[in-house]
Amino acid sequence: MSQQKPANANLGIERFRILVIGNANAGKTTILKKVCHAKGRDPDCFDRDSKPITAELKPDTSRGEHDIEDTFQYPTAHGFVFHDSRGFEAGAAGELDKVKDFINKRAERQELKDRLHAIWYCIPTSNDRPMTDAGKKLFEIDTGNVPIIAVFTKMDGLEERAFNELAMQDIFDEEKVKAEAAAKFKRNYLEPLQAVTHMPHSTVELRDMHKPDTNCDDLLVETSRALDSKTLRLFCLSILRNDAESCIKDVITQMIMPKAQGEDNVAYISDQ
Repeated sequence: MSQQKPANANLGIERFRILVIGNANAGKTTILKKVCHAKGRDPDCFDRDSKPITAELKPDTSRGEHDIEDTFQYPTAHGFVFHDSRGFEAGAAGELDKVKDFINKRAERQELKDRLHAIWYCIPTSNDRPMTDAGKKLFEIDTGNVPIIAVFTKMDGLEERAFNELAMQDIFDEEKVKAEAAAKFKRNYLEPLQAVTHMPHSTVELRDMHKPDTNCDDLLVETSRALDSKTLRLFCLSILRNDAESCIKDVITQMIMPKAQGEDNVAYISDQ
Protein backbone atom coordinates (compact mmCIF):
# COMPACT_ATOMS: atom_id res chain seq x y z
CA MET A 1 0.00 0.00 0.00
CA SER A 2 1.40 3.41 -0.93
CA GLN A 3 2.29 5.96 1.73
CA GLN A 4 1.86 9.71 1.53
CA LYS A 5 4.87 11.98 1.85
CA PRO A 6 5.32 15.71 1.50
CA ALA A 7 5.95 17.07 -1.98
CA ASN A 8 9.37 18.39 -0.92
CA ALA A 9 10.62 15.04 0.32
CA ASN A 10 12.88 14.29 -2.65
CA LEU A 11 14.07 17.80 -3.47
CA GLY A 12 17.15 17.82 -1.26
CA ILE A 13 16.45 21.22 0.31
CA GLU A 14 18.54 21.19 3.47
CA ARG A 15 17.69 24.49 5.12
CA PHE A 16 15.48 27.55 5.07
CA ARG A 17 17.49 30.78 5.28
CA ILE A 18 16.09 33.89 6.97
CA LEU A 19 17.62 37.33 7.42
CA VAL A 20 16.39 38.84 10.70
CA ILE A 21 16.59 42.63 10.84
CA GLY A 22 15.87 44.80 13.85
CA ASN A 23 17.14 47.71 15.90
CA ALA A 24 17.94 47.64 19.59
CA ASN A 25 15.17 46.12 21.72
CA ALA A 26 13.26 44.81 18.70
CA GLY A 27 12.83 41.39 20.34
CA LYS A 28 14.69 39.36 17.71
CA THR A 29 16.30 36.89 20.10
CA THR A 30 13.02 36.10 21.82
CA ILE A 31 11.29 35.52 18.50
CA LEU A 32 13.93 33.09 17.24
CA LYS A 33 13.83 31.11 20.46
CA LYS A 34 10.05 30.92 20.24
CA VAL A 35 10.09 29.89 16.58
CA CYS A 36 12.66 27.17 17.24
CA HIS A 37 11.26 26.13 20.64
CA ALA A 38 14.77 26.54 22.03
CA LYS A 39 13.68 26.25 25.67
CA GLY A 40 16.83 27.84 27.05
CA ARG A 41 19.21 26.28 24.56
CA ASP A 42 21.70 28.52 22.79
CA PRO A 43 22.15 28.52 19.01
CA ASP A 44 25.08 26.98 17.17
CA CYS A 45 27.00 29.78 15.48
CA PHE A 46 29.15 29.66 12.35
CA ASP A 47 31.18 32.20 10.40
CA ARG A 48 30.97 32.78 6.64
CA ASP A 49 33.28 29.77 6.09
CA SER A 50 30.99 27.49 8.13
CA LYS A 51 33.51 27.30 10.96
CA PRO A 52 32.06 27.21 14.49
CA ILE A 53 32.43 30.47 16.38
CA THR A 54 31.80 31.41 19.98
CA ALA A 55 29.73 34.47 19.13
CA GLU A 56 25.99 34.31 19.51
CA LEU A 57 22.94 36.34 18.66
CA LYS A 58 23.45 38.90 21.39
CA PRO A 59 20.61 40.63 23.20
CA ASP A 60 19.20 43.42 21.10
CA THR A 61 20.67 46.12 23.35
CA SER A 62 24.18 45.11 22.26
CA ARG A 63 25.57 46.84 19.18
CA GLY A 64 29.01 45.50 18.44
CA GLU A 65 30.74 44.59 15.20
CA HIS A 66 29.11 41.69 13.43
CA ASP A 67 29.19 39.92 10.10
CA ILE A 68 25.87 39.51 8.32
CA GLU A 69 27.24 36.28 6.82
CA ASP A 70 27.51 34.65 10.26
CA THR A 71 24.76 32.08 10.79
CA PHE A 72 22.78 30.89 13.79
CA GLN A 73 21.00 27.56 14.08
CA TYR A 74 19.12 26.15 17.05
CA PRO A 75 19.52 22.45 17.94
CA THR A 76 15.73 22.05 18.05
CA ALA A 77 15.27 23.31 14.47
CA HIS A 78 18.47 22.90 12.52
CA GLY A 79 16.62 23.35 9.25
CA PHE A 80 16.30 27.06 9.97
CA VAL A 81 19.39 29.17 9.31
CA PHE A 82 19.34 32.76 10.55
CA HIS A 83 21.43 35.78 9.62
CA ASP A 84 21.38 38.94 11.73
CA SER A 85 21.27 42.61 10.73
CA ARG A 86 21.22 45.32 13.39
CA GLY A 87 18.74 47.57 11.61
CA PHE A 88 19.02 51.05 10.20
CA GLU A 89 18.72 53.38 13.17
CA ALA A 90 21.19 56.20 13.80
CA GLY A 91 24.69 54.83 14.31
CA ALA A 92 24.18 51.97 11.85
CA ALA A 93 25.77 53.71 8.88
CA GLY A 94 26.30 51.40 5.94
CA GLU A 95 23.99 48.68 7.28
CA LEU A 96 21.52 49.12 4.44
CA ASP A 97 24.32 48.67 1.91
CA LYS A 98 25.38 45.48 3.72
CA VAL A 99 21.83 44.16 3.53
CA LYS A 100 21.47 45.02 -0.17
CA ASP A 101 24.80 43.37 -0.97
CA PHE A 102 23.85 40.29 1.05
CA ILE A 103 20.50 39.93 -0.73
CA ASN A 104 22.10 40.31 -4.16
CA LYS A 105 24.92 37.85 -3.50
CA ARG A 106 22.59 35.24 -2.06
CA ALA A 107 20.33 35.54 -5.12
CA GLU A 108 23.28 34.48 -7.27
CA ARG A 109 23.89 31.24 -5.38
CA GLN A 110 23.33 28.15 -7.50
CA GLU A 111 21.95 25.86 -4.82
CA LEU A 112 18.54 26.62 -3.36
CA LYS A 113 19.72 25.90 0.18
CA ASP A 114 22.33 28.68 -0.07
CA ARG A 115 19.91 31.37 -1.22
CA LEU A 116 17.99 33.74 1.01
CA HIS A 117 14.36 32.70 1.36
CA ALA A 118 12.75 35.32 3.59
CA ILE A 119 13.38 38.52 5.57
CA TRP A 120 11.85 39.16 8.98
CA TYR A 121 11.97 42.88 9.78
CA CYS A 122 11.26 43.27 13.51
CA ILE A 123 9.74 46.62 14.46
CA PRO A 124 9.04 47.31 18.16
CA THR A 125 5.81 49.18 18.95
CA SER A 126 6.40 49.72 22.67
CA ASN A 127 7.16 53.42 22.34
CA ASP A 128 5.21 56.41 21.08
CA ARG A 129 7.55 57.14 18.20
CA PRO A 130 6.15 56.65 14.71
CA MET A 131 8.21 54.64 12.24
CA THR A 132 11.17 56.80 11.23
CA ASP A 133 12.53 57.42 7.74
CA ALA A 134 15.55 55.31 8.73
CA GLY A 135 13.24 52.48 9.73
CA LYS A 136 11.56 52.56 6.33
CA LYS A 137 14.77 52.33 4.31
CA LEU A 138 14.49 48.59 3.77
CA PHE A 139 11.22 49.08 1.90
CA GLU A 140 12.93 51.32 -0.65
CA ILE A 141 14.99 48.48 -2.12
CA ASP A 142 13.91 45.68 -4.42
CA THR A 143 14.44 42.31 -2.72
CA GLY A 144 13.41 40.32 -5.78
CA ASN A 145 11.73 37.03 -4.92
CA VAL A 146 12.64 37.31 -1.25
CA PRO A 147 9.55 38.37 0.72
CA ILE A 148 9.77 40.82 3.61
CA ILE A 149 7.58 40.09 6.61
CA ALA A 150 7.10 43.15 8.82
CA VAL A 151 7.01 41.76 12.35
CA PHE A 152 5.52 44.25 14.77
CA THR A 153 6.77 43.25 18.21
CA LYS A 154 5.81 44.22 21.75
CA MET A 155 2.21 44.97 20.84
CA ASP A 156 1.33 44.46 24.50
CA GLY A 157 3.46 47.52 25.29
CA LEU A 158 1.40 49.56 22.83
CA GLU A 159 -1.79 48.39 24.49
CA GLU A 160 -0.40 49.15 27.95
CA ARG A 161 0.35 52.72 26.91
CA ALA A 162 -3.18 53.14 25.60
CA PHE A 163 -4.55 51.83 28.89
CA ASN A 164 -2.42 54.23 30.95
CA GLU A 165 -3.40 57.24 28.85
CA LEU A 166 -7.10 56.47 29.19
CA ALA A 167 -6.72 55.69 32.89
CA MET A 168 -5.43 59.22 33.43
CA GLN A 169 -8.81 60.34 32.10
CA ASP A 170 -10.58 57.90 34.46
CA ILE A 171 -11.56 55.73 31.51
CA PHE A 172 -11.26 52.00 32.17
CA ASP A 173 -13.23 50.56 29.28
CA GLU A 174 -11.46 47.56 27.70
CA GLU A 175 -13.01 48.14 24.29
CA LYS A 176 -11.90 51.78 24.29
CA VAL A 177 -8.37 50.68 25.23
CA LYS A 178 -8.31 48.27 22.30
CA ALA A 179 -9.64 50.95 19.95
CA GLU A 180 -7.06 53.50 21.11
CA ALA A 181 -4.21 51.00 20.73
CA ALA A 182 -5.43 50.06 17.24
CA ALA A 183 -5.60 53.73 16.25
CA LYS A 184 -2.03 54.33 17.46
CA PHE A 185 -0.82 51.27 15.58
CA LYS A 186 -2.49 52.37 12.37
CA ARG A 187 -1.28 55.96 12.63
CA ASN A 188 2.32 55.28 13.69
CA TYR A 189 3.11 52.08 11.81
CA LEU A 190 0.63 50.91 9.19
CA GLU A 191 -0.03 54.25 7.50
CA PRO A 192 3.68 55.10 7.04
CA LEU A 193 4.10 51.80 5.19
CA GLN A 194 1.51 52.88 2.64
CA ALA A 195 3.97 55.41 1.25
CA VAL A 196 7.01 53.16 0.77
CA THR A 197 8.21 51.95 -2.62
CA HIS A 198 7.96 48.25 -1.83
CA MET A 199 5.38 47.32 0.78
CA PRO A 200 6.03 44.25 2.95
CA HIS A 201 4.56 41.05 1.63
CA SER A 202 2.83 40.46 4.94
CA THR A 203 2.61 41.80 8.48
CA VAL A 204 2.50 39.98 11.79
CA GLU A 205 1.65 41.36 15.22
CA LEU A 206 3.34 39.73 18.22
CA ARG A 207 2.50 40.34 21.86
CA ASP A 208 3.34 38.86 25.26
CA MET A 209 6.44 37.13 23.94
CA HIS A 210 7.90 37.16 27.46
CA LYS A 211 5.22 34.71 28.56
CA PRO A 212 6.08 30.99 28.31
CA ASP A 213 2.79 29.94 26.72
CA THR A 214 2.99 32.27 23.70
CA ASN A 215 4.26 31.25 20.27
CA CYS A 216 5.15 32.56 16.81
CA ASP A 217 2.90 30.26 14.80
CA ASP A 218 1.38 33.19 12.90
CA LEU A 219 4.84 34.32 11.81
CA LEU A 220 5.57 30.92 10.28
CA VAL A 221 2.20 30.78 8.56
CA GLU A 222 2.50 34.29 7.09
CA THR A 223 6.05 33.56 5.95
CA SER A 224 4.92 30.44 4.15
CA ARG A 225 2.08 32.31 2.44
CA ALA A 226 4.40 35.08 1.26
CA LEU A 227 6.72 32.73 -0.63
CA ASP A 228 6.44 32.32 -4.40
CA SER A 229 7.24 28.63 -4.41
CA LYS A 230 4.71 26.17 -3.04
CA THR A 231 7.62 23.88 -2.27
CA LEU A 232 9.21 26.51 -0.05
CA ARG A 233 5.89 27.38 1.53
CA LEU A 234 5.53 23.81 2.62
CA PHE A 235 9.18 23.48 3.52
CA CYS A 236 9.20 26.49 5.82
CA LEU A 237 6.78 24.70 8.11
CA SER A 238 7.92 21.13 7.54
CA ILE A 239 11.40 21.81 8.96
CA LEU A 240 10.06 22.14 12.45
CA ARG A 241 7.85 19.13 11.89
CA ASN A 242 10.89 17.07 10.96
CA ASP A 243 13.30 18.43 13.58
CA ALA A 244 11.02 19.30 16.46
CA GLU A 245 10.53 17.37 19.64
CA SER A 246 7.44 15.18 19.82
CA CYS A 247 5.56 17.61 22.07
CA ILE A 248 5.66 20.22 19.29
CA LYS A 249 4.81 18.00 16.33
CA ASP A 250 1.09 17.91 17.03
CA VAL A 251 0.90 21.70 17.05
CA ILE A 252 2.66 21.91 13.69
CA THR A 253 0.89 19.08 11.88
CA GLN A 254 -2.61 19.77 13.21
CA MET A 255 -2.66 23.59 13.32
CA ILE A 256 0.10 25.39 11.42
CA MET A 257 0.36 23.16 8.35
CA PRO A 258 -3.40 23.09 7.63
CA LYS A 259 -3.54 26.90 7.92
CA ALA A 260 -0.70 27.37 5.47
CA GLN A 261 -2.07 24.83 3.01
CA GLY A 262 -5.67 25.96 3.28
CA GLU A 263 -5.78 28.34 0.33
CA ASP A 264 -3.43 26.46 -1.94
CA ASN A 265 -4.30 22.82 -1.32
CA VAL A 266 -0.62 21.83 -1.49
CA ALA A 267 -0.42 18.45 -3.16
CA TYR A 268 1.09 15.34 -1.71
CA ILE A 269 2.69 12.69 -3.84
CA SER A 270 2.50 8.96 -3.41
CA ASP A 271 5.45 6.77 -2.71
CA GLN A 272 4.87 3.98 -5.16
